[in-house]
Amino acid sequence: MAPPPRVDAVYQRTVAELRARGSVLWLVFAPLARDATAAALREVVAEIHAGAKAAAERAELYTALLVMAAIDPWRHNLRKELIDMVEDKEEGLLRRTPIIGEMSIEAERRGEERAQEAIAELLGRLFARRIGRRPTADEARSILERARANGPGEVTDALLDLEGEALVRWLAEPIRHS
Repeated sequence: MAPPPRVDAVYQRTVAELRARGSVLWLVFAPLARDATAAALREVVAEIHAGAKAAAERAELYTALLVMAAIDPWRHNLRKELIDMVEDKEEGLLRRTPIIGEMSIEAERRGEERAQEAIAELLGRLFARRIGRRPTADEARSILERARANGPGEVTDALLDLEGEALVRWLAEPIRHS
C-alpha cells in the first residue's frame, strides 16, 4: 500500500526554499512564505517573467501569485506592491485578465473589513478593561462609528481619559465629525 500523500505546508517555507525547487510553479507560493518581502517578490516576478514559456502561462502564474498574496497568512501586506510589480513586467495584464482585477477588489474589501474588525476588537477590549464589562451592541457600534468618523485615536483617548459613566454617556451622544 502506498503511503498517504504528503501535504506540503508552503506557508512554512522560505522564499529561497520555494525558489530552490526549480519550477516557476512553486514561485506562486512566495507571498505565503514566512520571509516574503517586497524585494524577494520583485525577484520572484522577474523569475516568473523569464521562466514562463508564453504570455498566457505568465498571466496564469501572476494570477496565482496575486491570489496567494491576498491570502497573506503572515500579514506581510505586499499585495498592492505585488500588483505594481506585475503591472510593470506585464503592462495591461490587469486589464486583460478580469479575474485579477476582481480578485484585487475583493481582497481590498476583505482587508478593509479585517482592519475594521481588528480596530473594533481592540477598542472593545480597552472598553472592557476600563468599564469592567464588554460593550453592549449599541456601545460597540458607537465605538466603531466614532473610529470611522474621527479615527481610532479619538476613541482611544476617550477610552483612556473618561471614567465609567462619563465614557458610557459619551458613547451615547451623537457623533460629531471632525
